[in-house]
Amino acid sequence: MFKTIFSRLFWTTTAVVFITVVIVFVSVLGLLDKYVEDERLDSARLTSKSIEHMTVFLAQEGFDSENMRFYKENLEAWSLFTKSRIAVVNTEKQMFATTEDVVAVPEKYVEDVLLGEEVKGKLLLKDKRARGEYIVGIPLKFNEQVIGGIFYIFPPSVGGSTVERFSHTLILTLILAMLLSLILIYAEARQISKPIKKINTAVLEIASGKFDKRVEVNTRGEIAQLASSFNYMAESLKRLEEMRAEFVSDISHELRTPMTSISGFVEGILDGTIPKEKEREYLEIVRDESTRLAKLTRELFEMSKMESPEYKLSVQTFDVNEAIRRCIIGLEEKLAAKELEVEVDFKNEIELVVADPDAIKRVILNLLDNAIKFSYSGNAVEISVYERGKKVYIDFANIGTGIAEKDIPYIFDRFYKSDKSRGKDKTGAGLGLSFVKNILNLHGQNITVTSEPVDDDRMKTVFSFTLEKA
Repeated sequence: MFKTIFSRLFWTTTAVVFITVVIVFVSVLGLLDKYVEDERLDSARLTSKSIEHMTVFLAQEGFDSENMRFYKENLEAWSLFTKSRIAVVNTEKQMFATTEDVVAVPEKYVEDVLLGEEVKGKLLLKDKRARGEYIVGIPLKFNEQVIGGIFYIFPPSVGGSTVERFSHTLILTLILAMLLSLILIYAEARQISKPIKKINTAVLEIASGKFDKRVEVNTRGEIAQLASSFNYMAESLKRLEEMRAEFVSDISHELRTPMTSISGFVEGILDGTIPKEKEREYLEIVRDESTRLAKLTRELFEMSKMESPEYKLSVQTFDVNEAIRRCIIGLEEKLAAKELEVEVDFKNEIELVVADPDAIKRVILNLLDNAIKFSYSGNAVEISVYERGKKVYIDFANIGTGIAEKDIPYIFDRFYKSDKSRGKDKTGAGLGLSFVKNILNLHGQNITVTSEPVDDDRMKTVFSFTLEKA
């Protein structure tokens, strides 16, 4: 029951409003009943003083028939004023004088009043006419001595009609307030549930492969943030799917090309199409293609292994400057082939860092190889190493094709390759910079990239990453 967000919001809020209305109704009626009760008691106290003076005065004069008649007439007058029946009881618990037809007063009230206490409460008598009547008892005193008691019996209509009229008005007011609340609750529940239903529908469509689905929400607050986050997620999934498709295409090409070459040359050797004197030349090509195929397979495996929770770094202290020197020597042939110079700026001769030497060497090789690959011939690759706070910064800068601004947010994504910003060399599968980012993430370090124009045809690209200073 109430499985939808709309129904749960609507009925839960309705229940809260209903409970609140009931609590308000009961509390207000209780306060009003207490007010009426206090009014009865105040009226009895005011009147009892006059009756007390009259009783004492007549007692001193003597209660002859004339005085008793006068006494009862005054009781009748006070009865009309207080809208109650009045009974006066002596110390022997006997009725001394009454108005109308008061026959008896419950003994428990008489006893309490004769002890000098004020009493009040509802009458619960067998007489049906007396049911619901309210009684107030006031001690009758002379010289601080209790000589009797005055009892006021109020019918249900005294004060009750006021409570009844007020309760009717209160009920109508609360019903109107509740109806208005339900309208507002309904509108708000719809306002909340409608965009959530849209998001749910969009989730199902994206799950079925429709990555172009987006959610339009006109509300504000958390729902709008949820919709915005969902659209961001959908955009990321779409981009990831596009990269996955591109990666599959690239990997298929990368695998198919060496496999085709290997298969073709091996068949040529086996069926004699390739002359004996050229077999060595073609076997070397087969070897190179096999090496390239093995390298690609190894990179994919290493990337998968790097993302595994079991992957552990071998962290130690080493000289990053020396690691950079060795990497430059290892890529000397590529530098010479593009007529590139390397300008190194080490602020310290020895720069000790805490990291995994092999993993950081891979970062350096990738960034240096990229700088060489995308540099214009005849320029220089600049490498800077300097300290800032507790970090060591390593910068790689080159002059070349640069990176388009729209590609910078995605340049470290796995399988990502720009079509325009990275020159003509598209043989890679887009894994190098992803390796770099993963390695630095494992070290808890950062890498940034900037690419700004130097002139109309050239851009200066700078990759900068950090390491923990030893």
